[in-house]
Amino acid sequence: MKNLSDSLLIWVMLLIILCMGLSACASKQSGSNHLGDKMSSSEYEKLGDVLMARENLEMALIQYNRSLDIDPDNHSARYKKGLVLLNQDKIREALEEFKAVAGEDPENAPAYEGISRAYMRMRNQDQAQLYLLKALRLEPDLWRSRANLGKIFDRQGKHSQAVDEHLRAIELNPGEGSLYNNLGVSYNLSGEFNQAVKAFQKALVKGFHDPAVYNNLGLALSKTGRYSAALEAFAKAGSEAQAYNNLGCVYMSQGRYREAVSAFETAIKLDPSFYVTAGENLKKARLAMGAI
Repeated sequence: MKNLSDSLLIWVMLLIILCMGLSACASKQSGSNHLGDKMSSSEYEKLGDVLMARENLEMALIQYNRSLDIDPDNHSARYKKGLVLLNQDKIREALEEFKAVAGEDPENAPAYEGISRAYMRMRNQDQAQLYLLKALRLEPDLWRSRANLGKIFDRQGKHSQAVDEHLRAIELNPGEGSLYNNLGVSYNLSGEFNQAVKAFQKALVKGFHDPAVYNNLGLALSKTGRYSAALEAFAKAGSEAQAYNNLGCVYMSQGRYREAVSAFETAIKLDPSFYVTAGENLKKARLAMGAI
């Protein structure tokens, strides 16, 4: 019965916040209302969870701060505060929160994962890998850590190990489409282009339609000689002119300079404003063709 009343109270507070449109500045003040007086640290944390799920990051941060005002040792709320800050691109502030949790709770695997995510955003690969391994030693089934470790392995040229990590991440969270894109990139880098095509197609089936997936798919298809399908994939990532320019770059990389010239010329015809990029590529292709 208590859980039901707690949930009701949280939803009442959420409705008040959403309906009144309380400003962040006013919400940070120390004054409280009648309902707020009844809320515990965990209840403010749950309210923050609801707001974060709704992508209302500013208001979620306020609730996590309130939770921590009541109980500074609420590691879960502090970790989630770090996630909000990370999503707000406040990388160093997020890192401080994650490190505070890990310092007080050395067995907290998500805190180490948070630290690693911050370091990856800061392009500090060595530190990111160090904390990823710490997280995975404590909790081997952290799918995001598996995926990020795979990305690091790819940057280190260890593509076989990267594939293993991405497959493990997919096993842990098969519904996350971005993981199949990560896997496809590893297959592309290792020269397994047919496998890459399947992985990128699976990413799209899973609902991950980032333009990078279509470009990656186009590249993999072109590597298997399926140029028409590659062009179609490139076009879904941007304009038709960009697609022909991308295809021209592929032809260039394969030494097919006549096809490259034709593709670049088509890109310029389709979009004259694309002349600078495609025009430079066209010059390179013509020079290369003349050198044969």
